Amino acid sequence: MSANIGRDLLVTKNAVVIAGIRTATLDWSGESIDVTTGEDAGVRLLLEASAQEQLDMPIEGIMKSELLRELTLGASETRILTDIEITWPIVTPGNTTPATLTGDFRLSSYSEGAPYNEAITFSGTLESSGAFVYTPEAA
Repeated sequence: MSANIGRDLLVTKNAVVIAGIRTATLDWSGESIDVTTGEDAGVRLLLEASAQEQLDMPIEGIMKSELLRELTLGASETRILTDIEITWPIVTPGNTTPATLTGDFRLSSYSEGAPYNEAITFSGTLESSGAFVYTPEAA
C-alpha cells in the first residue's frame, strides 16, 4: 500500500473539476437506532441498520470558478448539485481504476474571504441528498 497526496483527490460535477478546491474532508455518519428496554439490564442495544446515513463534505479553496458562488447567490431555487463524483487517487500498486463516490449533494453553507493582498478564498459544505454509490478501486 502506498500513500497519496491530497491534491490528487478530485471533486467533479458532470465530469468537470470544481476548480480551486484545496481541502476536502469527507464525513460519514449513520444515526443509531436504540432499542434498549428494561430487560436489557441497563446495557444499550442498537439495531444494525442506521436510521439515517449521510455524507458531509466540507471544502475550502481558492476562487477559480463561479460555480459555487452562482449556486449560492444566483436566482436558482435549488442548491442541489447533481452528478457529483469524488475520485480518490489509486492506493494499491497494480490497480488502474480509482475509487469513486457518486451522488447528488446540496450546498448547505458557503463563505468567501477576500483579503486585500491575497487570493479570494471560499469554504462551504456539501451534504448528500439521496442515495450515493461508492465504487472501490480495481485492477
